[in-house]
Amino acid sequence: MKLRFFLILIIQVSLVAYLHAQTITQFEGKYKAGVNDYKQQRYAAAMEKLSPLTIASSNASYSTLAPYAHYYYALSAYQLKRYRESRQMLLQLQSRYPGWNKINDVYYLLGANNLATGQLKEAMENLSRIKDSSLAKDVQDLKQYHFNALNDLAKLKDLQRQYPTDRDVAVVLVQQVEGAASSTQTDIQYAQQLEKQFKISTKEKAVVAEDKPKSTIPKNDNQWKKGYLEVSVLLPFRLDEFSASKRRTNQFAYDYYIGLTMAKEKLSSEGININLWAYDISNDPKPMSVVAENASFRKSDLVIGPLYAGTFDVAAQYIGGSNAVMLNPLSADAGLLKTGSNVYLAHPGIPFQMQKAAQWMKTVAYGPSAAIYYGGTSKDSSMAFTYADEWKSKGGKIIEMVKIRSDREWLESKISLFETTKPSHIALFSTEAGTGPMLIEVVNGRKLNTTPILATSTSFNMQQSRVSKYGTRLYLLETDYVDREKEGIREFQKNYWNLNNTFPSVYSYQGYDQLLFFGRMMSQYKDGLSRGLEIRKHVDEDYLLSGFDYTKSHDNQITPVLKYSGSKWVPVN
Repeated sequence: MKLRFFLILIIQVSLVAYLHAQTITQFEGKYKAGVNDYKQQRYAAAMEKLSPLTIASSNASYSTLAPYAHYYYALSAYQLKRYRESRQMLLQLQSRYPGWNKINDVYYLLGANNLATGQLKEAMENLSRIKDSSLAKDVQDLKQYHFNALNDLAKLKDLQRQYPTDRDVAVVLVQQVEGAASSTQTDIQYAQQLEKQFKISTKEKAVVAEDKPKSTIPKNDNQWKKGYLEVSVLLPFRLDEFSASKRRTNQFAYDYYIGLTMAKEKLSSEGININLWAYDISNDPKPMSVVAENASFRKSDLVIGPLYAGTFDVAAQYIGGSNAVMLNPLSADAGLLKTGSNVYLAHPGIPFQMQKAAQWMKTVAYGPSAAIYYGGTSKDSSMAFTYADEWKSKGGKIIEMVKIRSDREWLESKISLFETTKPSHIALFSTEAGTGPMLIEVVNGRKLNTTPILATSTSFNMQQSRVSKYGTRLYLLETDYVDREKEGIREFQKNYWNLNNTFPSVYSYQGYDQLLFFGRMMSQYKDGLSRGLEIRKHVDEDYLLSGFDYTKSHDNQITPVLKYSGSKWVPVN
C-alpha cells in the first residue's frame, strides 16, 4: 500500500509540473503575440490578446511576464486615447506588483494619461515619483509638450505657484509670456524673475513650434449676410467600396445623410436655405488636410463630423479660429470638447450620462453596494469606470467589477454567487445585443430576482427581445430612444418610405433632428449661437428623438435614463 501511494504521488506531481509548464508556455505565446501587435501599431488587437493575461485568476502569477502584459495593455490603450482604461490597468499593475523593476515607467505613463485628460495636479505627483534619471529628458519633453498646448497663462501661473521648484513649468511659462503679444508688464516682470531663478537661456525661451495646420480658416465678417448656410458633412461614405446591390457596412453614413436631406427640405419650407457638401472622410488625416484647403469647405458655417478622433482633431484645428460650428453627430466622448470652443456633441457625453444614471439608481437602489459588468469595447469600459467613480462619489461602493463575455457558461462561472454580500443594484455596460437577457438570467439564479438593474439599451435586441418583461426592475441608458407612438415619427417613416422604399434607421432620425435644430438656431442667432443655446432646452417640440439641451454644456444634456411605464419606455424625471 505504501509503494502504491508513493507511485500515485509521483504521477500527480509530474502531472502538475507538466500542466504548470504548459500554462507558462501558453501565457508566453499570448504575451509575445500581443507585444508584436503593439509594435505593429495594432493596438486594439494587442489589448484583446493581453487582456486575459491581466486577470488575477488567469494563472498570471506563474510568469514574470505578467506585469509586462499589464504595461503593454496600458500602452496600447494610451495610443488609442482610451486614457481611463490605460490608467485603471496601470493602477492594477501598481497594486499587484509594487516592487516591479520598471515601476518608474508606470509613473511616467500614469503622468502622460493625466496630462492627456487635463489632470495637471495628478500628473505632477506621478511624474515626481520617478527616480530613474534616464527618464528625465522624456519627462521634460512630456511636460513641455502638454503645458505648451494649454495656451492658458492663468493656468500656468497657478501651476507654477503650486510647484514653485519645477523648472519645466517655469520654462513653459516664460515661453508663453515671451510669445504672447497681450502679455502685461506684470507678466513680463514675473517671467524675468523666473528666468533669473532657473537660469533659463535665450534658446530655451524660444517657443517650441507645435504641429499645426499650415493655414487655419479665418473668421469672415460677412458670413451671416449671404442668406444661406453652408454645411459640410465629413462621414466615412467609403465610395471606393460602393455597391448599390448590397447592404454596406457603413450604411449608417448613408442613412444619416438621407436624414440631413429631409431636414434640408423642411428648413427650406421655413425660409432657411441650406447647401449640403458631402466629403468622404474616415480615419486617415491626409485626405482631411486636403479637404480643409477646399474653397467650399473653407466657407462652412456648420461642419458635421468627422467621426474618428484622428481626423476630428485635424478638422478642429483648421476651423478652430473661424466662426464655423463643429458637430460630432455620434460620439459620447466629452474629451472632444477640449479641441475647441466651437465644438458640440449631438449626444450627452459619458460623464453626464453616468452622473444622471447614478443619481437615478440612488433613488431606486436600497443600499450602497453595486456590481458592475462591462463588455469589450472602449466605450463599454469607459462607461463602467466612469460610473464606478460616480457611484463611489455618492457614498456607494463597488463589490464586483468584471469585464465579461456574452457567453452563458462563462457568465455562470465568473460572476460571484453573492452568498454573503448582495449588491443593491447591478449595472451592465455592453454594446453586444443579447448580453442583457443572458446576464439577467444568471443573476436571477443567484436569487437576485428583484435587484434593480441599470443597462445600456445596446445590451438588448430592442426589436426582438421582450425587454418590457423586466420593466419593474430594469432601467435603460438610451440617448436615441424612438417613441414609435409619436405622430412625428409615423409621419417621418411614411415620407421616408415614399422616398427610399425602405424604413429609416435611428441614424436617419439623428441626421434629420440635428440639422433641423442647428439650422434653426444658427439662422436665428448667427454668431451669437453659443448664447442662444444657453437660453433654454428644446424638448417636446417637433424633433423626432428627445430634443436638445445645451444650456450648461456643449454636449447635449438630455436625460439618457429610461424606465418602463405602462406600455412603453419613457425618460425618468
